[in-house]
Amino acid sequence: MFAGLKSRLNEKRAVWSKETQERIEQYAAYERSRSLEEMNRKQAQQSIVNQEVEKYLRTVHPSFLLKPETNRALLNMLYARSEGTFNINLSMTKDMRRAYSFYHNELKVFLSLLERKGFKTQGQEELFLQSFLTKLRENNYRSLAEAYGDFVPENASVTEAFELYIDTVDKENKYESGHLDFFATYLNHKGIADFTWTKGRMKRRLKHYEKAHKQEFKLKELERRLQRIS
Repeated sequence: MFAGLKSRLNEKRAVWSKETQERIEQYAAYERSRSLEEMNRKQAQQSIVNQEVEKYLRTVHPSFLLKPETNRALLNMLYARSEGTFNINLSMTKDMRRAYSFYHNELKVFLSLLERKGFKTQGQEELFLQSFLTKLRENNYRSLAEAYGDFVPENASVTEAFELYIDTVDKENKYESGHLDFFATYLNHKGIADFTWTKGRMKRRLKHYEKAHKQEFKLKELERRLQRIS
């Protein structure tokens, strides 16, 4: 009797174990399918952003957005758009005002176009901005590298690089966000400095260097003017 009960119990346990294993396998298959769908969705969204941002940035070059404070402000504007709220800071810097104007006059229109093509901005604000800034930074670096060439020799010191940068770039643009971003990346590529500085700190160091060597830079500028006459 007990042997029969034990046998039937073992049979039931075997059935339960099999059913449990089947449920585990079904759930695992469901999770794999869901993960694959999510991966495909993200890839499709990334593809839309990459293609459209690349084309869009052939028409505009908002290098002022490469300033960290400015692109953080832009991210807040994107969040506000998704939430249906209004975002404005009355004590805005010049670059902040440019970012605000660019967002309302340009970027909002571009986002609407992206959304028509299937991109979902809400919940993917950071993905969009990261893709946008990455391509903007690439374009900015390529453009300025072509404009100024390889102006710092190998094995130059940071101070030598500072001097050559100030001598080489357009006077009115040497502290512009795009130029500072280019210079930091350029020094990294050259292996001259592993720049962990913020752009703000590099700007302060450059200004300090220029001020300390103000007379020398004036003499060089005068020499160039006289050479153009002769």
